[in-house]
Amino acid sequence: MKERNYICGGNKFTYSKGYITLPIEINDLPESILIGGETLYKKPSFHVSLLCVKDIIEKYGDMEEKILNFFCSFVGNNDISFVRYLGEFRFAKNEERKTVVALCEISNLKELSESLGRELGVEIPPQPTHITLYTLQPDVGIGLNNPTTMEEKSAPVQVPENIRHGLGLA
Repeated sequence: MKERNYICGGNKFTYSKGYITLPIEINDLPESILIGGETLYKKPSFHVSLLCVKDIIEKYGDMEEKILNFFCSFVGNNDISFVRYLGEFRFAKNEERKTVVALCEISNLKELSESLGRELGVEIPPQPTHITLYTLQPDVGIGLNNPTTMEEKSAPVQVPENIRHGLGLA
């Protein structure tokens, strides 16, 4: 398992490659899935992206430290955690990448986006909460960082029952 860069003085949230994430434990998924005639492979580890810091920086300028400090302060007073799977799966693709994601609910994420937006004086749409389960290339996902990108780059997909069962959705 790869090393995680934990933040906020604990072992719940990570920050890597411009994303604040919540690692998720999933144990009972098949090693691969056949979608649209192609085999996609299970990721070695799973997470939910909570905030795409790199997109905020790209749009509004370098405020990485301020965002991370705000996030850690926010989670000190507000529980951000996995609530449930929504039972909806999406097949995402771009020029060379393909993934299957499971949509999920995370507590207080909308409040985080609104509070951070007020603090920075900018609009920050809530991250579409999902877990990338399978990828075409080993462990290479697709950034679905806002509702528009989620709609443009992905579509609902049916997954085999054993995947639903592996997530406790049977």
